[in-house]
Amino acid sequence: MRNLWRIPARRTVIGDEIMQVQQSLAMRWPRLFFLLAVFTYLISPVRAQNGPSPGPTPTAVAADYKIGPGDTVSVTVMDAPEFGGKFRVSERGLIEMTGINEPIRADDKTPSELAHAIKAALIDAKQLRDPKVTVFVEEYRGRTIEVLGSVAKPSVYPIQKRTTLLEALSLAGGALPGAGDTITVVRGEASAEATSSQVGTVRFVQLSKLVNGSAENLEVRNGDVVSVSAAQVVYVLGAVTKPGGFTMANPTSGVTVLQAVSLAEGFKSVAATDRGLIIRNSSSAVGRQEIPVDVKEMQLGKTADMQLAPDDILYIPESGKKKALKVLGDAAVAVVSGVAIYGVGYRIGTGQL
Repeated sequence: MRNLWRIPARRTVIGDEIMQVQQSLAMRWPRLFFLLAVFTYLISPVRAQNGPSPGPTPTAVAADYKIGPGDTVSVTVMDAPEFGGKFRVSERGLIEMTGINEPIRADDKTPSELAHAIKAALIDAKQLRDPKVTVFVEEYRGRTIEVLGSVAKPSVYPIQKRTTLLEALSLAGGALPGAGDTITVVRGEASAEATSSQVGTVRFVQLSKLVNGSAENLEVRNGDVVSVSAAQVVYVLGAVTKPGGFTMANPTSGVTVLQAVSLAEGFKSVAATDRGLIIRNSSSAVGRQEIPVDVKEMQLGKTADMQLAPDDILYIPESGKKKALKVLGDAAVAVVSGVAIYGVGYRIGTGQL
């Protein structure tokens, strides 16, 4: 009977020990969770530093945006709401605020940079001692320019920062090898307001001078149209080594008959150099002229070298084939559409030809 009474006693002791262990663990679990949370917090910067970069957040991207003409910005001045509000950036890149006499330049500034400028202006105007200013871009106005003509990729291009004429050409892939030397810039509303000129004002820039830095690298703005002219070409066809069209490197000085023959790398052995023909104004059959030229006499210095006009065709027939001037002219005009054009292309940004 004594042994029977001892067994429950032992069970009671064991049960008390189990309860003590459970109570001990229950007290320690919160402490363990706390230590685990602290450890996770401490190692998280290391993991972020060593791990892959998550990339810029939308807020960071917006903070880097350069404000431009036409944008609407929201300005908040803490404890002084009368100075805040929504402001549209003028085409000159300025905003006008209450209490500040001079307009503030917003163009080409980030929202943070504009906030600093507004803060400085409020202090200078003795309106506030140490204002807290925040700027948010409320509306982004799409700003585009159009690049046309003899460029690799003529199209409409968006611009989000101040853009020069060379940068505009670079956006379009640069000028083509057959491009001319004239760039036409037609000013839109933004440029007209910024330069106090009329909408549609035209500026001409010489491409070769722009590339080598001797011409002004204009700033292009929203709505401007940039057009690169096609090169002025002369054609040398018939019994020459390299028939084709040749761009006039310098349209002002032009190209002479003998220079054109040199560009075509001389005559073939069957060339009738004494019966050359210049076809002028070939785009119009009615106004077309056939001008006989004796290239052989020019080479010997017995006849003055002649100046060729843009789109002239110098045709050298083969010897032994007596044909009328009109027949020769018709043959030359028919060939022009399929000839190769040789010329000089400008490499935008390198200053090389």
